[in-house]
Amino acid sequence: MESNENKWTLGEIVTLDRKGKPLKKSGTTTYERFIRSRYICIREATEGQQGILMKVLGKPDSEQIKIVNGQPFCKDDYEELFEGNRFFSFPFPSANEVKEALGIIRYNQSLLQKFENASMHINPNSTFWVNDVSRNMLFMKKPQYYSARDGRISPAKDDSNHYRITFVYFHQGELRW
Repeated sequence: MESNENKWTLGEIVTLDRKGKPLKKSGTTTYERFIRSRYICIREATEGQQGILMKVLGKPDSEQIKIVNGQPFCKDDYEELFEGNRFFSFPFPSANEVKEALGIIRYNQSLLQKFENASMHINPNSTFWVNDVSRNMLFMKKPQYYSARDGRISPAKDDSNHYRITFVYFHQGELRW
């Protein structure tokens, strides 16, 4: 359960209430970023540093990722409204956020085991979808991925699969995503 203090401890499984932020409205269709469900605390908050909650969302292929308002978007959830639909996507992280998280979990067997026990399978030496997009041709944008092996960001190839992770940062009772 989400607390007002947000004093989560390393390895703790945290269940967050659903919260959303609008990304784009197009006619009767709305797109939102959202958080909800189970995360694992990979870094505790301290006076000078925010804590990090991480969630592993599987390995979707590039066909499942659309570009909405210039950002990668997966239809993770939806609501049918009286007049239209609302689609929700967990936020995609930046390459720097992925690097930071992998630096924390890569050699921490206890944390890696927490992810396995929570059925959030992850290989910290793999590839990960990131918030960056590349432009091919004049207007077409494609999602990109970060390779933990060589530290490079590359445009997605057709039908390529990469891990999808998302983060929620917490500090002094505030959540940021």
